[in-house]
Amino acid sequence: MQNVTIRLDAFEGPLDLLYHLIEKNEIDIYDIPIAQLTDQYLAYLDAAEDRNMDGMSEFLVMAATLLEIKSKMLLPSTKKETEEEGPDPREELVLRLLEYKKIKGVTDDWKHRAEEAAQVFYKEADEAVKRLRQREEQPLDDFLQGITMEDLYHVFQEVMNRRESKVDRVRSSFRAVERDLFTVQDKMEYIRDLLILRPKITFFGIFRKGARKMEKVVTFLALLELIKTKEVKITQERTFGEIQITASDGSERI
Repeated sequence: MQNVTIRLDAFEGPLDLLYHLIEKNEIDIYDIPIAQLTDQYLAYLDAAEDRNMDGMSEFLVMAATLLEIKSKMLLPSTKKETEEEGPDPREELVLRLLEYKKIKGVTDDWKHRAEEAAQVFYKEADEAVKRLRQREEQPLDDFLQGITMEDLYHVFQEVMNRRESKVDRVRSSFRAVERDLFTVQDKMEYIRDLLILRPKITFFGIFRKGARKMEKVVTFLALLELIKTKEVKITQERTFGEIQITASDGSERI
């Protein structure tokens, strides 16, 4: 060891050096031979190329800790201490090493992932994706055309308050457990299909005739999601007039 030059900056700290020695000598971390580990640790410090005290201060503190543990292990124990076994002087060091091992494992995993990611090359986005990004850069107000969310909410309340015709008044009075047969994604697709058939539809036109309350709620949420993703624009030509829904420019499905 005397003929080997060691750079302490190759280790992230004293625990990194200790962990290196434990792995190199295949030492059981739960049963550290403290005398052997201390001697090897001090030999590394003696062979260190960098003698800068600022850089070695943490390593010297750990050296003092190891010497203290070593002295406690070498001191003869009294009869009473033998009968009442006290805490192992190495316990705190073992806990610190186990915590460091856990952090080092995660750090090494991240480093490996970063190296893999550095070897991946991505092709330039095609025109459809570029148009989608340009659309996302537009302010949301451009798609609302002066209509506020409060306006939309009031119109939706009107939809919910409309009385649907009931064919069988007796049967319709019985309550029934309804399954949620609709999802927001389904209704977003439904509105997209409507806009393919008709370039402009009214707010009331997106709700199916005879739709129950749950379906109306899901349809309204789907419209809000399409507004949020800037796939549709809503306009109102005059105050209290019909709200019109149109597909925004460049909203082709990718």
